Amino acid sequence: MWLAETSIKRPVFATMFIAALVVLGIVSYPSIGVDLYPKIDFPIVSIYTQLKGASPEIMDIDVTDKIEEAISTINGVKTITSSSLEGFSSITVEFELERNIDLAAQDVREKVSSIRSRLPTDILEPVIQKVDPDAVPILWVAVTGPQSVRDLSTYTNEILKEQLQRIEGVGSLRIAGMRLRQGRIWLDADKLRAYQVAPGDVAQALRLENVEIPGGRIESDTKEYSIKIKGEFPRIQDFNDLIVAYWRGAPVRIRDIGRAEDGMEEKRNLARFNGKPCVSVGIQKQSGSNTVAIIDRVKRELVQIRKTLPPGMELDIAFDQSTFINRSIDEVKGHLIIGGFFAILAVFLFLRNWRTTLISALALPVSIIATFTIMKAFDFTFNNMSMLALSLSVGILIDDAIIVIENIYRHIEEGMEPREAAAFATSEIGMAVMATTLAIVAIFLPVAFMKGIIGRFFWQFAMTVVFSVMVSMLVSFTLTPMLASILLKRKQKPDATAIAPSRFSSLARIGDALERAYKKTEAAYRRILVFSLGYRKTVLLLAFFIFAFSLYITKFIGKEFVPAEDQGQFIVRMEAPMDHSIDQADALFRQGEAVVQSFPEANRFFYLQGFGAGGSGQINKAIIFTGLKNKAQRSKSQEQLKAEMRQKLNQIPGLKATAEDISLIGGGIRNVPIQYAIRGLDIDVLQNHTRQITTEFAKLPGIVDVDTSLEAGKPELKVFIDRNKAADLGISVGSIAEAANILMSGEVDVTKYKDEQKGRRYDVRVRLNPEDRVNPDDLGKLYVRARDGRLVELASVIRIQEGGGPSVVYRVDRQRATIVYASLEKKPLAQAMEELDAISAKVLTPGYTARYKGAADTMKESFKYLLFALFLGIVMAYMVLAAQYESFSNPVLVLLSMPLSFIGAF
Repeated sequence: MWLAETSIKRPVFATMFIAALVVLGIVSYPSIGVDLYPKIDFPIVSIYTQLKGASPEIMDIDVTDKIEEAISTINGVKTITSSSLEGFSSITVEFELERNIDLAAQDVREKVSSIRSRLPTDILEPVIQKVDPDAVPILWVAVTGPQSVRDLSTYTNEILKEQLQRIEGVGSLRIAGMRLRQGRIWLDADKLRAYQVAPGDVAQALRLENVEIPGGRIESDTKEYSIKIKGEFPRIQDFNDLIVAYWRGAPVRIRDIGRAEDGMEEKRNLARFNGKPCVSVGIQKQSGSNTVAIIDRVKRELVQIRKTLPPGMELDIAFDQSTFINRSIDEVKGHLIIGGFFAILAVFLFLRNWRTTLISALALPVSIIATFTIMKAFDFTFNNMSMLALSLSVGILIDDAIIVIENIYRHIEEGMEPREAAAFATSEIGMAVMATTLAIVAIFLPVAFMKGIIGRFFWQFAMTVVFSVMVSMLVSFTLTPMLASILLKRKQKPDATAIAPSRFSSLARIGDALERAYKKTEAAYRRILVFSLGYRKTVLLLAFFIFAFSLYITKFIGKEFVPAEDQGQFIVRMEAPMDHSIDQADALFRQGEAVVQSFPEANRFFYLQGFGAGGSGQINKAIIFTGLKNKAQRSKSQEQLKAEMRQKLNQIPGLKATAEDISLIGGGIRNVPIQYAIRGLDIDVLQNHTRQITTEFAKLPGIVDVDTSLEAGKPELKVFIDRNKAADLGISVGSIAEAANILMSGEVDVTKYKDEQKGRRYDVRVRLNPEDRVNPDDLGKLYVRARDGRLVELASVIRIQEGGGPSVVYRVDRQRATIVYASLEKKPLAQAMEELDAISAKVLTPGYTARYKGAADTMKESFKYLLFALFLGIVMAYMVLAAQYESFSNPVLVLLSMPLSFIGAF
């Protein structure tokens, strides 16, 4: 073989060639990123639409359904899911994995634009964006201190946010628990009636009297002046002097009907770290950037930021995704090193010669380090998949070198000169080594090209194996024969004396013992081989029986997509009754928080209430990121702690709680293995089916945290307007809505206030005093101004009806749907799916269907692709062996050993 001969004749060339591979690998190593899993781009597009004040049903009918109808005709759409909440619509379009995400997003924009005129005129412009798995916080920083929530919020928003955004690789920031400075004008309902002032009067005065606009310019022969109308109030307290109306000829000022204060935003979400109120910053990385590297940069910057903090203020890490990633990768690295050590030790025990062991062992680090170069070129990262590939390859990488060195050594023992033996022996088995390597490549290569999500995950795994074994073959044809020709000596016997000089009696005795053990093993194997050849039919029948039995026991082996791992952190989800206020829900959640904090194995607690995917969420829901002590410092596993916590939490009256692992891939809302969508037309029948299924499913052993998307309707006031009476009085529907929206919700940005000293503008909002908006009847006591200037009480033109509506409306593929969620305790996912399918088959009536989402759906799809990849790998391996043996039948005999190897696996 010319490559081996060249390496033997030109050892400097061979050394420099291998050294170049090693140097490139060493240079590439620091720039290879570290992550838990390979980066996957999901072809998913989201559409977010807001219509302030609209109920979930109105959002579903007037917004969601119309958009879904338009986008359902786009080519390559796999699934459309949507949720309509109060004032908010979220639609997720999942395309086939092969679909180009940029073109898909453009198609969605065009479809939505084409039906824009059919949507309500007062909706905000729909936001269309590609779903990025990286668009979730990888790090949460908690800001705590003796300062008020407003001061903590101001520091976070105006100083800390800018410092963090300057860090390389940091993308968007999400801030929880923040209540920014806001001008608040509180109005007294009785004084409004007494002074005959309507809400519209206050809003109009604020918009007209608090302005700063350009007034054109003045030009002279030599100069030009720009004109700026300085009509804004310099202080919030000055709003108290604003004239909003006239009553009996006298001006009515804001101070006469209420007060203006330098306040802060309404409390709609809360954050706590280890029980202390905080403002927290969630840091998202830029798409495609490395998680661990960015978190390390942020932590270094936080060290500098802490030096400039106001007195008493602290910055703490509330959640850190890199902790588990680093620990997981370090564990795999440790296994890789241990595996390499034992592989070399096994070589030494069988070859019993330090020179041959050294030559064989050098192939291992050289092959792995050289693989780093190709990993860098293909933009791979050190993740669980690529590290698993390197660990798996440890035994494979040294195989080629062992085969070559053993053959060289045999020829030297037979009397051939080392230099001649190295060239001849390598050439003699070169094709066999090449066929072995290519057969491994043929088996793993189809794995790299599997379809579906599983294919994207295994791409780096399979290609890393392929790269490493190809480099190993190259090393066995260059470095191994070159070193053998130099280091091996003629007629060197592999006995115990080769292990150590005779004066080291203890080592000599160990060598003798190993030699005796080797000879006994060889003799035992020879007897087994003779027996097998003498009783071929018996051996074949026995092998077939054992193989059949191993296939039979597979039915008792559980099937899962991704096994649960002890991450050292998890999420506790809590839910209060829908009609609870934020403070009432928080009081209930504090009981749950106390239960979680009572576990000595936990040492970090990050609480978020009312904080959802878009920064705002439902105030009756909260989560606690729970951090655990290191495994060595606790006696219970993560799964045990989750089980104990959920048991204690669900004993709290009125609280619904679940515990689930943190999703480290991103892109998901709930990280539970069972996500089951039930679809149908009639919402009442659908809800009834869902309740029956969940009731039966929750009774099964191993099924925990059963939950559904069904939620009790939020208390709702429906306002019906007597249009004829309103028209007679000269009152428009818009003026009624404006009065209610301004005074009751307080969410209308009426005007702005500019702090000249800080150079920042703040919202100014108008609202009734809290005591004037407690009962439903308070809405009817509001006044609006009629066309002739009179004030008319709303109670004379409206009818208020108390009721409840759905808090959220779900759709899957344009059909009304409910989602069943469940976690598992010591139960395989496949078994749980079979049990759930059996229950659904009994419950669901014609016209109602169900399908899996999330991990369960991916598992069903992935097993199909894995089986095809296995079949294709066997076919390609057969082709390689047939080409090697120049025979159609001989490869079959070799490949028959493959199914028999399943005996040990099963």
